[in-house]
Amino acid sequence: MEDQAKGEFDQLKDAEDLHNSIENKEVEKVVEIICSRSKEQRLKIAETYVSSFGKELSKAIESKISGDVKDLLLGCLLDKVDFDAGEINRAIKGAGTDEDLLSEIIATRPSRHIAHVRDRYKELYGETLDEAIKGDTSKYYKKLLIAIIQGKRSDNPYPNSQKMKDMVDKLKGSDGKYQNDFFVQYFSTCSYGEICTICRLFESTYKENVLEVIKSGMDKDAYDFIKLFLHYISDSGTFFAEKLHNFKEKDLTRILISRSEVNMDEIRDAYKELYKTDLIDDLKEKTKGEYQLGLTILAQK
Repeated sequence: MEDQAKGEFDQLKDAEDLHNSIENKEVEKVVEIICSRSKEQRLKIAETYVSSFGKELSKAIESKISGDVKDLLLGCLLDKVDFDAGEINRAIKGAGTDEDLLSEIIATRPSRHIAHVRDRYKELYGETLDEAIKGDTSKYYKKLLIAIIQGKRSDNPYPNSQKMKDMVDKLKGSDGKYQNDFFVQYFSTCSYGEICTICRLFESTYKENVLEVIKSGMDKDAYDFIKLFLHYISDSGTFFAEKLHNFKEKDLTRILISRSEVNMDEIRDAYKELYKTDLIDDLKEKTKGEYQLGLTILAQK
């Protein structure tokens, strides 16, 4: 671990240390090396491991390590696109769709990333992501997800006030009914700043809460998705802090792998503000062993 502390990185040494530690079932050492490295470094280590030992690092781990710590390590070794494609597949292909997991991945990932996940999904699972979603969701929820995974969201940070007003005007038809297809279009293609502006203008124009209107006009899954999405874009740190506080193992694994090196500082600050305790301390209290070690390392990155 000294090399890492000094900012140095030796992928061959890491690969050799991992090989020895896996063979000797020194799980704590395996966790320390993998979780302490950056995502980019882990991928390089995995490449070196194959060339040095003729076996994939993930396969070596699967053969010697089990339980939650195995899932954590295997997730760390995937690139971000493959990791999210796997989580979406798990949400869709289990015993009934896990809408909360599916919505989290699609709502909280950048537009370009989701487009890459969509492209990769067919390579990994033999059907397009569009087909998988169409076969497992319904009504406006399906429309929202399909529209978002096309990766067409604007990245405009400066909403045009007149354009936003014109868009809000379209949300209510001449018959006085709200136009759900326009809601779908806006929530799938507008930037976060534009969506926040549209919501504010909607409520000042029509004197109604946008979520209440959506709740009465769309299916429950669509309403739940938009509520989740608005929570995330308004305060991503609080959004993930609340999910971590459930201390469900699959949630802990997914969130700490995906948010490490992204915004864990923000999430830890939000967690402390919400619960008046430190996330690292709670992880040490609620989890055990090598799994706990891996989570606490990731939570500090």
